[in-house]
Amino acid sequence: MKRTPEVTTERLGRIVEEASSEVYLFATDDFRFLLVNRGARDNLGFSMEELRGRTPWDIKPEICREDFLKLVEPLISGATERLDFETVHQRKDGTRYDVSIRLQLIQPDGEGVYYAAVQDLSELRHTQAALQESNRRLDAILSNTTMAVFMMDERQHCVFMNNAAEELTGFTLAETQGKTLHEVVHHTYPDGRHFPIEECAIDRAFPEENQTAGEEIFVHKDGSFYPVGFTASAMRDESGIMIGTIIEARNISEDLKVRAAMEAFNSTLVERVEDAIRERKKLERQLVQSQKMEAVGQLTGGVAHDFNNLLQVIGGNLQLLEKDIAGDERQLRRVHNALAGVRRGAELASQLLAFGRQQALNPKPVNIGRLVRGMDDMLRRTLSETVEIETIISGGLWNCLVDPTQVENVILNLAINARDAMDRSGKLTIEVGNASLDEAYAAQHAEVVPGQYVMLAVTDTGSGIPHHILKKVFEPFFTTKDPGQGTGLGLSMVYGFVKQSNGHINIYSEVGEGTTVRIYLPHTRQNEEILASETPTAPQSMANEVILVVEDDDTVRATSVELLSDLGYTILEASNADNGLAIVNSGAKIDLLFTDVVMPGALKSQELARRAKQKLPSIQVLFTSGYTQNAIVHAGRLDEGVELIAKPFTREGLAQKIRNVLDLGRPSVSTPTPSAPLTCEVANHDEGDALNCKSILIVEDQILVRKILSEMLEELGHRVVGTGTIREAKEKLSLQNFHVVVTDLGLPDGSGLDIVQEVMDNNRHVSVVISSGRDASNDISDMLCNSRIQYLEKPYSIHAMKIAINKAISM
Repeated sequence: MKRTPEVTTERLGRIVEEASSEVYLFATDDFRFLLVNRGARDNLGFSMEELRGRTPWDIKPEICREDFLKLVEPLISGATERLDFETVHQRKDGTRYDVSIRLQLIQPDGEGVYYAAVQDLSELRHTQAALQESNRRLDAILSNTTMAVFMMDERQHCVFMNNAAEELTGFTLAETQGKTLHEVVHHTYPDGRHFPIEECAIDRAFPEENQTAGEEIFVHKDGSFYPVGFTASAMRDESGIMIGTIIEARNISEDLKVRAAMEAFNSTLVERVEDAIRERKKLERQLVQSQKMEAVGQLTGGVAHDFNNLLQVIGGNLQLLEKDIAGDERQLRRVHNALAGVRRGAELASQLLAFGRQQALNPKPVNIGRLVRGMDDMLRRTLSETVEIETIISGGLWNCLVDPTQVENVILNLAINARDAMDRSGKLTIEVGNASLDEAYAAQHAEVVPGQYVMLAVTDTGSGIPHHILKKVFEPFFTTKDPGQGTGLGLSMVYGFVKQSNGHINIYSEVGEGTTVRIYLPHTRQNEEILASETPTAPQSMANEVILVVEDDDTVRATSVELLSDLGYTILEASNADNGLAIVNSGAKIDLLFTDVVMPGALKSQELARRAKQKLPSIQVLFTSGYTQNAIVHAGRLDEGVELIAKPFTREGLAQKIRNVLDLGRPSVSTPTPSAPLTCEVANHDEGDALNCKSILIVEDQILVRKILSEMLEELGHRVVGTGTIREAKEKLSLQNFHVVVTDLGLPDGSGLDIVQEVMDNNRHVSVVISSGRDASNDISDMLCNSRIQYLEKPYSIHAMKIAINKAISM
């Protein structure tokens, strides 16, 4: 039998000394420490010698002697055998830590001793704090997340619901106690049928030990149904045994709406793609048609050039022959018939050039309403008496920038086409009005630039045009008339002119009802200039006028020379530009250079004209050609200041054009020297008026406003010059000296502030009055700090205008 070791006092002391827990023994009389084991000493930082003279309250900073004596009184009196309490110990270094104390009074042999077992709570408190913080964070997450979270036990009874879960279901956690979640919020199908739990996908997560996700319909506490998306996952303990389920759910009503919208979008996406493909094919067809028309246009332009030269030779010689056979009626009749053929050929060539957008246009600001009214008599003579003509001109009609002669040809062409479509009996309506083509319309018509236009519409009550033919009507030589009844160039000429004028044309027709052709021409704010008609006679030359004819085609040159000689001019001739320049440099007297545009050789006709002007500043230049593209015509318009007579021309037309161009160079007696300041007679005015007469430039695009202001200033004794555009104003400022410039802000070609800046920079002796129909003082406040600038708001009185002008003059 093994002997049990004897526990001696010494051995017991060593056990207590080596124990990891803290052990304190102190006396019952003076409470001084008798024994403090190593664990306690190490934690406190004191040695046993230091502790022998100390008492429990010396290491307990929150308990004094009196409090401690009261604390141990139940042990002394025998009321209790053990005290358990928590307090704070303080180490030698002054740091403190929480402790749990179990205190006993032991009296084995009649002599008592206090025994204290102490546990340091620092680590426990740290663990508890960490756990509380973790619980706080988890609670914050679960309370603030919008996802509803349910925790189910092994019976599938709900043991936790966050705030979102209670808000989602309408139930509190207390109301779900003792029930499965299915019984509370998932018990009925939307059609009213009972929903057994064995069919519940959410419930399967526990028995089948897997994760389930999907969409279901929940029943709210108020009885309403709502869709949810859910995830159900099994919970396991440390050993992996399933102990419940975590369910996450959210209301997906808005998601279903978005999904439905997306499905609707997807269902229409194919249609949109198909529409885009159809639109692309439509644009491709338009591009092919445009390229075809462009190619045909280039071809017709080249043909027209050679054709016009031939017609010029034939026509010119016939006109010369006409003089030689004067009195022979039979021969004259033949010549006249031949000349009629030349005119018809010239019209054909002109139509070809118009379609090819290669005719030389001379655009001007035109009021088409006035032009249509002026054509009324001609239209009534041209059309049958059984055709009723109605014109509708809108009020406040804008001007447009077009060649007025070509517009008349367009209207006449459309009117004749309409007459033929109505079989010379019906109603023709010509309508003119303002129109705006917006972005949506431009998107449907690739060639259209959005903006403001003047619309010209010609409508007939004829037979109409079948839809399959409409897309061909603008093609050259296409016609629905019987053979010999038309060339098929009328509408193609109209089409070419409109495109060359940066306009838009569209045709609408219904079989049996009639046709409408709508033409949109770009709006301009420039004022219309109504010119007097040219005299139809053929003026002769004045004394000793010399013309240099430069033409590479020998027959055309010979014909031109003979026509001009017959008109009384002295003629010099050259076969190309180099020879022409040699004649100019020879010092010969030359009044006019008459040159073809397109000629072979290194020196071009435009360069010849420029050098001739340098050598002979007073020489005038007249170009002629049957084809002018990219020479003196750019973007379909004559270059500014260029004079042109198109081939073939008549003797009378040439005579008139030569005379007009030569007269441009004749000095006018009344024309002042450009650089000289304007002068005027000054009436007697009040002493407060500006000193003497001043020259004033008015820049105002509204002609009536400009006229009234001019009269006001002239009444004050000033000399006034008016203009409506920035370009003209700058030209006048460069040629004449002014004292004051009065300018509007809104001008057709820009802002009046451009004029103000021009004056401030380059005309330091000139003052400015800004006149505007709106309060622009804030916009130009910086400029008004300049003493040379005054502001006059419209409408203004004579007195206000007078003050502004006088202030400007006195600067």
